[in-house]
Amino acid sequence: MRQERSERTRRNLVGAASAVFDQSGYERATLSAISERARVTKGALSFHFAAKADLARAVQADACAVSGAALAEIARRETPAFEIATAMTHTVVRLVASDALVRAGARLTQEIRTPDDPALHVHLNWLGALHGALRRAKADGSLLREVDVPTAASLLLSLITGTTTLPHITDR
Repeated sequence: MRQERSERTRRNLVGAASAVFDQSGYERATLSAISERARVTKGALSFHFAAKADLARAVQADACAVSGAALAEIARRETPAFEIATAMTHTVVRLVASDALVRAGARLTQEIRTPDDPALHVHLNWLGALHGALRRAKADGSLLREVDVPTAASLLLSLITGTTTLPHITDR
């Protein structure tokens, strides 16, 4: 029972942190704002996360897990791989538009130094999935032979990351 409550509190804190990081960014986000949004004491927050950086890493890891699971599901489809790459792009754009956790993970990746670890770096996660789908597309003939897979994957990622920054630019 205690462990369940602890896990629920942790999930609540990560959700609150996602919303605060998404709205304010890493630098302007405060632990007070996160604990208020989660409706927990600062003591409860510090029990689960020793520092704001730990909370940011948890948001990034969860954002990678959520988006990675969606991309893995698409990758299993039995359709031409170029359609898979296209569906992946649409899915990530949709997640960025509708999911504060994924959006916060993408924003944190841009704002704080993130190791080149796909478990914490959504952009590397997405790039790897796109690269794999486009490699398969080249092999199955649904992508033109002369297309350079790393360049095409980077272009798709650039389109996606543009959608993650555009709302913050237009908010001003």
